[in-house]
Amino acid sequence: MRIRLIALAVVAVIAVTAFAPAPFTKTDRKRGRGGDVLAALQGTWAITEKTRMGPNGALTKYSTTTQKVQIEDGVWRYVSANEGKIKVKGGAGKGGAFARPSYKMVLDHKRLPVEFRLKRTTSSAETDYMVGIVHVSGNTARVLYRLGSGFGRQQEAMPTSFDNVPEGWYSMTLSRDR
Repeated sequence: MRIRLIALAVVAVIAVTAFAPAPFTKTDRKRGRGGDVLAALQGTWAITEKTRMGPNGALTKYSTTTQKVQIEDGVWRYVSANEGKIKVKGGAGKGGAFARPSYKMVLDHKRLPVEFRLKRTTSSAETDYMVGIVHVSGNTARVLYRLGSGFGRQQEAMPTSFDNVPEGWYSMTLSRDR
């Protein structure tokens, strides 16, 4: 009798679990942690705000009316708001515009917010031009950065948020242009 009750209990447990719903699949954690940041940054961005934190909390604002950022295939370059519209005599490149430097973007998706480095290639090596953090939300991107030549001299840590801008760091807000 006891064996029959145990067998019946085992069959009941198997029957109940056989019709249980399947567990949820794990979401792509990389997506939630900035895995698509490079894809989201592709295009042309108008610089809507640019500031630099100086000594004793003195904030310097920069004019942003004529500067844009173009990001294509993981390459960052600054462009003029009028690029391609004005022909410059003797200028090189598309539309008579002067050739502008470009920087390879290197992102670290293991960090949140995503850390980035803009690398420039010199004749001898690749060096950091800008280092910082980036966050994209819809048609707005926030960038907190320091020029690469000044980063790490005093064992400086990378910021972990956009709330407190460290001295010597720049804050830039980008708005999607196209």
